[in-house]
Amino acid sequence: MEGLVFRFQKVIEEVAAGNRSLFSRETGKAPSFATDVCKGRILPTIPYLIQLSEKYSISLDWLLRGIGKMYLDSTKKDFGTEVVHIPRYDVKVSAGGGSWTVDQTIVEQMPFQDRWLRQQLGRSADQMILVSVEGDSMEPTLEENDLLLIDRQQTVFAREGIYVIRLDDMLMVKRLQRQPKGLIQIISDNLNYPPITLSGDCGESFDILGKAIWFGRVF
Repeated sequence: MEGLVFRFQKVIEEVAAGNRSLFSRETGKAPSFATDVCKGRILPTIPYLIQLSEKYSISLDWLLRGIGKMYLDSTKKDFGTEVVHIPRYDVKVSAGGGSWTVDQTIVEQMPFQDRWLRQQLGRSADQMILVSVEGDSMEPTLEENDLLLIDRQQTVFAREGIYVIRLDDMLMVKRLQRQPKGLIQIISDNLNYPPITLSGDCGESFDILGKAIWFGRVF
């Protein structure tokens, strides 16, 4: 079975830039699945391997027994090398005193290399958007007019990080941190702005719209 595991690892490298968690999610499995296979803890089922063969045009003979070439056709696939476009919206998320403007208009489609997204961020372009920062409450981490890449799939607060949130009809970008007794603290990195503490059950007044996973800045 070592050969099968080796070929499984090669598939991950080819189609997901080696990112096991991303590969697991894209093939309908828990994030830890690919790591468990690569470490020999579990073996993939035949139906799952057939799924991989169909999804990525991989020879099932090669995958199961190492016979023949990896791909079903003669052309080597270049997964992840293509350029993908992520929409930048005319939305400014407040990093200031709470003012905000929203116009759900796509300003442009910005190009990113798919392989870079997969290798560096562990994500594909699905459900990604770009928005701009307004205000100074997240300085020095974020500055006004910084461009934020937001993963809209991460709408549940699982760990500390910078999120785009809606609080009492205000759209803002803040650091979220979990506190004892189920409390959530909304933190501005600029110490001139005091933190806000919410109960874990704040109803309709609080929503997480996505997690910031990258930012760009013009010097």
